[in-house]
Amino acid sequence: MMQIKRYMALALLGAGLLALAGCQGKNDGRTEVVGALLRNDYEPFLKDYKAGLEAAAAKNNVTLKIYSSNNDAAIQIDQLKTLLLNGVKHFVIIAYNTDLTEQMAKIIGSQGGAAVFSNIIPSKEALRVGKDFFYASSPETDAGAFQAQILDGYFKSHPEKAPGKRVNAVYFNGEYGHPAQIYRRIGVVEGLEKLGYTVNLLTEIGANWSSSSARQSLDLWLEEDHPAFNAVIAQNDEMALGAVESLVKHGYVDNSAFPTRDSDGDGTALSVPVVGVDATEGGRASLANNQLYGTVLQDAALQAETALELVLACMRNGSAQGFTTSSGISAAKDVTKEDPLTDRSLINQCFIVPFLPIKK
Repeated sequence: MMQIKRYMALALLGAGLLALAGCQGKNDGRTEVVGALLRNDYEPFLKDYKAGLEAAAAKNNVTLKIYSSNNDAAIQIDQLKTLLLNGVKHFVIIAYNTDLTEQMAKIIGSQGGAAVFSNIIPSKEALRVGKDFFYASSPETDAGAFQAQILDGYFKSHPEKAPGKRVNAVYFNGEYGHPAQIYRRIGVVEGLEKLGYTVNLLTEIGANWSSSSARQSLDLWLEEDHPAFNAVIAQNDEMALGAVESLVKHGYVDNSAFPTRDSDGDGTALSVPVVGVDATEGGRASLANNQLYGTVLQDAALQAETALELVLACMRNGSAQGFTTSSGISAAKDVTKEDPLTDRSLINQCFIVPFLPIKK
């Protein structure tokens, strides 16, 4: 019996040494494990983000443990704790909301781990938990500012569409309290005002990122007495596409017999320009069909790649401070009006993925 135990001990020791040998170096075939916690995986942007994470993980020889909380804060915390109990200490996180990020950072920090928050803005308190907590995303005010630039280009080419440089808009909000809902609205209103326009949001519709909700809500508004409007602004492409459907249904087109024909040459087949955000597949198709006038690319794949490379830098180098990604993205240098970049002590933990305006 003693001899059998000795053989077993030697076998276990040998296995342990092999395992240790397999963890040395960057290119020896090791498989590192990163946890990915997503608020959900069915919204178009988040589906693209998940696909981007999977592609970046394959490129970097990383095993991903991906969990979706289906928009449930308690479930997301449970998923985090489960991964930690199973030895995972490095995370890419799209949190359920900003308020949850400090709690998540403290839980991870207590285990000596690191995390990169993406898409949903982390609180400043979350980043202050430690220097191994980062933000990798696109500033939401920029999305709104680019929408303003797109509309400015339209009205400069067709000043008769905005007499006196007045923008009378129908505006679609996403989920109230979501960082994108707050900052995209600020970005487009301030952006238009800086460009010399008087902005009047005739109605603000809460459509929670949904095309069907946007369509139904605009149907109701258009069927009531309402003032004249010369723009429709939506905080994402899904709501913009719902608005397009409603406008077509109610005859806000150049030619009702051919609702995708740009008869007056202003760049859209609709009577007013409609702009969105995200440059989704559906949004790009609508652009090609002369209906959606413009959108703003939020590069989900690049956000995911940036977040994963930052967490890998923490794993492999002990820190991502001063890191530059393979796409050339490094830490922000300037403070802005949008958290967490309002705090100069935190901007070296913020890696900004740029938005890009898109027209046909």
